[in-house]
Amino acid sequence: MSIQHLSHFYLPWSAAVAASAAEPAPAAAWVLHFQGLDLPVLQLVLAIAGVLMARPLARKREAALPLAQFLVVTAIMLVVAVAWVATAPANVLFTFVVAIGLGFSGYSLIETAGAEMQAFVRRIVAQATSVLKIGGRK
Repeated sequence: MSIQHLSHFYLPWSAAVAASAAEPAPAAAWVLHFQGLDLPVLQLVLAIAGVLMARPLARKREAALPLAQFLVVTAIMLVVAVAWVATAPANVLFTFVVAIGLGFSGYSLIETAGAEMQAFVRRIVAQATSVLKIGGRK
C-alpha cells in the first residue's frame, strides 16, 4: 500500500473522528452500574458489535494467523473497546466507528504497541547501562 492510498482513508477518517469527538456525549438512556463504573449499555453493545463485525475484515496477514491467535487478538480488542467505553463515554456513532477500527486493525495496534514497548525497554536498558558505566569509572 502506498502513502497515497493510506491518505485517502486516514485523512477523512481522522477528520470524522475529530469532528465526532468534539461533540459532547449525550446522556445515556440505560446505564449499567458495575464495580463503581457507569457503563452506557448502548455504547457498550455497539463497541462489542463493532469489534466482532470487523474481525472478519481483518487484513490478510492477520487473517492468516492460527485460529487461537486470531481469537486472542479479538479478545484483546474487546477488552480495549469495553475499557474505552467505561472510561471515556462518547456518542453512539463515534463508539461504533472506533470499535470497527479496533476490530479491523487490532493486530496492527498490538504490533505497534509491542514495537513501542520494545523501543521503550531498549532506551531504559541503554540509559541504565550508560549510567552504570559512568558510575564505574569514577
